[in-house]
Amino acid sequence: MAEALRVVKLCGTFSPSEIGARIGLHKMQAESAARSLSNAGVLVLGFDFAAHFSPDFRKANAPMVMAKSAGIKRRARSRG
Repeated sequence: MAEALRVVKLCGTFSPSEIGARIGLHKMQAESAARSLSNAGVLVLGFDFAAHFSPDFRKANAPMVMAKSAGIKRRARSRG
């Protein structure tokens, strides 16, 4: 899981067997792990085992976005 997050963007697609090969898993082991993550709601698998992160997982792991008002206040303080 950590390897997938390191290599793939949250909005990108990837092949679980390629990611698994990088960490020493056989193709069947990687696909089994991908199925388990799919059942847990972390991944969405296509019919050809192309995977992407689920929308709920992306929302939970998205970087924090600063509110516009906080950014404006910060700029005003740095100018004065």
